[in-house]
Amino acid sequence: MSRDVLIAIGGGLMSAVAAVSFFGGSVFSLVFVYFSSVPLLLVGLGLGPRAVSIAAGAGICATGIIGGVFPAGVFALIQALPAWIISRLTILQLPKASHENENNNWYSPGFALAVLSLLASLIILGTAASAGDGGMKGMIEVYLAEAFKAMASAMDTEGKDMMVTRLTSFFPGAIGASWVTMVALNAVVAQGILTRAGKNLRPTPAYAGIDLPLWFSWPLVSTAALALVGNILGAEELSYAAYNTTMVIAVPYFFTGLAVVHSLAHRVASPGLVLVGVYSVIVVSLWAAVVIVGVGIAEHWVGLRNRQDDENDKNEIT
Repeated sequence: MSRDVLIAIGGGLMSAVAAVSFFGGSVFSLVFVYFSSVPLLLVGLGLGPRAVSIAAGAGICATGIIGGVFPAGVFALIQALPAWIISRLTILQLPKASHENENNNWYSPGFALAVLSLLASLIILGTAASAGDGGMKGMIEVYLAEAFKAMASAMDTEGKDMMVTRLTSFFPGAIGASWVTMVALNAVVAQGILTRAGKNLRPTPAYAGIDLPLWFSWPLVSTAALALVGNILGAEELSYAAYNTTMVIAVPYFFTGLAVVHSLAHRVASPGLVLVGVYSVIVVSLWAAVVIVGVGIAEHWVGLRNRQDDENDKNEIT
């Protein structure tokens, strides 16, 4: 058995152990769960898709032995598949005719980010399509009501009902968006570790230059239109599924918007202060995040960074 295969199996086992660590009941185990994809991504971004396939198989088997069939399926969908997608797509290289030098011949990480958001969206739509008579919204409402009953027994019934109603409206989209974000963060951590060790397969991308594929406008427009049509026709379940799917589709645009902010911030005297201010506002205000998504959409459709570069070139000439 080769050294790479042993490393891959070890990475898969580490990921499985981290993923099922919450079985112990400790709050701190959530940190291991959140970053359980890092070992898989270390294998994939350091050794390639074949190695991460072996690691994923080892992790699925180990999770199945520890927890059973259902945890193994969750691990395959939530940890293993995204790690394989990222490992496969991030090492793709552009055709020679589409770039000028060897340092610019890699696909943007936005490509993998777009595919991950589509995967999360398909999971939401699949859940909505397979839900019973009460629909996905009713199913989630029942789940949240039971959760609040167990975790917030001191809260009055009216308060619980209000919280359940509010959370139900965006719960699938919030879970999907946080999942895509955490997978992306796991990939950044893994790439950083590999780069410091000199084991990375591709150079670390300039995250401030992230771009999304041109076709990614269609999922956003389609889901937003479905949500609008559902509202007009009174099709609550259609509107609910489309609205939450749109939230997930918006995540790559959020990252693109942050890339624009980073690009513009480095053109002022104190970029650090600007970025700290922007991130502070985002943390305390959901509307700030919506604005960043809007910036990302504008960048994708009209190219704000390119326009700014053109303006700077004109100013230098004059």
